This record gives sequence, C-alpha cells and structure tokens, in this order.
Amino acid sequence: MMILVAPILFVCFHCLIICHSHHTKSKRAPRPFPIWPVLGNLPLLGKLPYQTFYNLSKTYGDIMELKLGSISTVIISSTKLAQEVLKTHDLIFAYRPNSIASHFLSYDGQSVGWAPYGDYWKQMRKLSMLELFNTKSLEASKNVRDEEFSFLLHRIFEDCKEGKPMNIQTQLSNSSMNLITRLLFGKRYFGINISNEECEEFKDIIYKQGHLVGAFNISDFVPLLKPFDLQGLQHQIKKIRLRLDQFLDKIIQEHMKENKLKDSKDFLDAMLSRCEINGFSDKLDDNKVKAIINEGLMAGSETFTTTVEWAFVELLKHPEVMKKAQDELDDVVGHQRIVDEKDVPQLKYLQAIVKETFRLHPPVPTLIPHENFESCEVGGYHVNAKSMILVNLWAIHRDPCAYENPLDFNPERFIGSVIDVKGNDFQLLPFGSGRRICPALSLGLIMVQIYLARLLHSFVWKLPKEENIEELDMTEKTSLTAPKAIPLQVIPNARLPFHLYVT
Repeated sequence: MMILVAPILFVCFHCLIICHSHHTKSKRAPRPFPIWPVLGNLPLLGKLPYQTFYNLSKTYGDIMELKLGSISTVIISSTKLAQEVLKTHDLIFAYRPNSIASHFLSYDGQSVGWAPYGDYWKQMRKLSMLELFNTKSLEASKNVRDEEFSFLLHRIFEDCKEGKPMNIQTQLSNSSMNLITRLLFGKRYFGINISNEECEEFKDIIYKQGHLVGAFNISDFVPLLKPFDLQGLQHQIKKIRLRLDQFLDKIIQEHMKENKLKDSKDFLDAMLSRCEINGFSDKLDDNKVKAIINEGLMAGSETFTTTVEWAFVELLKHPEVMKKAQDELDDVVGHQRIVDEKDVPQLKYLQAIVKETFRLHPPVPTLIPHENFESCEVGGYHVNAKSMILVNLWAIHRDPCAYENPLDFNPERFIGSVIDVKGNDFQLLPFGSGRRICPALSLGLIMVQIYLARLLHSFVWKLPKEENIEELDMTEKTSLTAPKAIPLQVIPNARLPFHLYVT
C-alpha cells in the first residue's frame, strides 16, 4: 500500500509546487477595486492624476495597477522600481501607448517622443542629436541663446522703470519660444519684425496644443465612446491640427524657396537636405518634418518656462536661498558683466537650486507614458503586455527613502552630492532615463541654469505689495507640463550698471 501512496503523494506535491510557482509568476500588483462598470478606476483620478497616484501609493504601495477604462495601467512610485522599468527592462518598456491627441499632433506618431521604438525612431533621434543637441551644435547655438537673453534683459529693464508687476511666465515663454524657433527654423516670433496677427496665431496654436495633449480624454481609455466625442476634444484637436498644418506648411515652403540663398542653416534646413544621406534611409515627407518640428515647439518652451517660474516661486518663499545664490553670483561673476555659460560650473549653489526645483516640480510629473511589448515582471509582480506604464516622478522625487524631509525645498541637500539629472540617478529623473530619455536634456539644462543665473544676478525680485508670501498660490494645472495655475507676478529692480541692460 505504501508503495502506491508514495508516488501519488509525490505527484500531488509536485503539482502543488507547479501551481504555486505559476501563481507567484502571475501575481498582479495591488490595486483598488474598479468599482465603476466600463470606467473602472477612472473616476478616482481627479484634476491632477499624479497627485492622486501619489496618495494612492501610500495605501497600495510603490507599484500598483489601475483599470482605467479598458487600459491596464501600472503606476511606478519608487526609485528602485523606476530603475527596473527604465534600466533593467529598458528595451521592453521602450514603446509608447497611443492617444488621440498624440496621434493627431505627432502626425500619426512620427515625432521623436511618440514614434514607435524602431529604425525610424532611431534615425530621427540621431538627426536631432547631430543637428541640435550634441556638444558641437550647442556651442554653435550659444550666440542665439545670448542674443535672446539680451532681448529679455532689456525688456525687463524697461519694465523696471514703471515699477509695475510683471508676468514672469509670459516673459520667459516669449523669450524661450524665440530661441526655439530660431534654432528650428531661423525666425523670431515675439518682439520684432512679426505682425501681431501672425504672433497671436502662433501663440494660440502652441498654447492649445499643450492643453489638448495634457487633457484627459475619456475616449483614450474607453474606445467605444470615441465616436461620440463626449468632451468635444477630438473636434478641437482636428481644428488645431488644420491650423498647425497651415502654419508649418508656410514655414516649409519659405525654407524650400530660400534654402539655396541662405549662408547659415537651421534645423529645418538640415531636415530638408538630409533625407537620404548618412544612414537616414527612411525618406522624410512633409508630415514627418512637421511632426519633428512641432514636437520641438511644444516641448522646448513650456518645460523650460514651467521650471524657471517654479524656481522663482520657491526662491521668493525662501529669501535666504535667493540671497545665498546672489552672493555666489557676485563672488564668481562680479557686477561688471553678465553671467556667461562658462561660469555655470563654478555656481555650485545655483546648480543645487536647479536640481531641487526639478525634484519638487518636475516639468512632466509622470514622464511620457511607456508601454511594454511583452509581459514581464517588475518588483515581483506580473505586468501584462501592452500595459500603460506611468513613472510617477512627483512621487519618486518625494520618496522618504531617497530624501530626508522630502517635502521641504532645501537646495543644500545637493551640495557635495553626486546625484545628477542626466538619467543615471533614479531618485532624480526630470528628463527621464534609458532609451527614451529626453534628447534635448543638454539644451534644456543649459537654458534653465543660465536664464536663472542671469535673472538672479541682474535683478532684485519682489512680490507686489498686496501679495503675501505666506499666501502665495502653489496650485498646479494640467497641461503638457505642470505649470503654476496662476502666473507669478513679480516686480524686478536692476542691480547691475545701466550699460549692461542696453542691447
């Protein structure tokens, strides 16, 4: 009898091990129950989903799965798990989910940010790096950055004379957009040689695009509702796409006519002339050109403006930090010249302020969504293929395991620290990491550092008398980035000799 029982027990025990192993491999991340039929967890999100995810992570953990309509969405909220997604499994998660807004405004996923991972994406990223973002290109464009800051400096100095509050968001946006448009297609749009009508049309297109890309569209998560366009967003997207086409077509046609006559070349010239050389085998058509240019317009200005404005908000709330930064600038630069980019490596405290601003106010709080092309395991949990992955920087940058007193604005935490923003330190990832790291990282970092340094060095900044520093509004709004909901109003006063402000 025992001879028969022993093999049976062995088989049963082996089956239990297999079943347990299968169950372990298939263990899903913790998740709130999807109460609403069809919608699942969508009603939980609120106006600022990344803050909702942060609060939910306190209950469900650093990895959780939400059912957003028909989309399985995995939220990553810790340094360790971000490293798994963006480094350990980088290739698996190098893909992008589709959305209605990104589909239309990236011309069917043909921009660097939204293109599917593959040969085309590699070629377009390579072109961007060669023509805009490598060391040689950045050095060649330094004069453009200097010129645009000189225009901004002069405008702010003129405002100083009136002593009226200034909308710093508008000033930063106009200056950075001029810089971006000059790099992309050699033309300024604010302040000189452009009709008000053309300027306003351009500004309106860029603003509405940012709003539409950042807007929550229920049809992305419940495709059955797409034909009904319940929020009217698809109608708005099609209208802005038509206006965008007309705007970009005009620029491309101008370049094709002028190309042979121009001595200096911009990025659009490079795109039009390098279609089939140096390994760029995928011929560029008009839509591909427009996709790349439009992405530069959308991402280049808003991320910069959002970061510098939040830096000013924090510095006004912490005047001792502003004074320490200005003392450092006076020691390194003095009062007889404007800060130069070569000064930045010596401005250790200013660099710490920039890092701390990126930490508390990441311009894209949940990075651009990732998608995995095959099933895998993250943090010991099974993630189904074709899941949407959101790396919640807003939570990761507030991780108490990574930072002491993480809710405090404290640049000193980065003095003497080796933590950087270039994608290798997963507790600070404002530009992302891995294959999908932002290709404009170097330019973006230079712009934030040098503009902030020059503005702090050139002016004393104060709030209007009626504004109480303790009551300064810190509310964010949803857009392509997470800008301040109510633009910051400030009063600047010159702190350098008069001749330095004259262009």
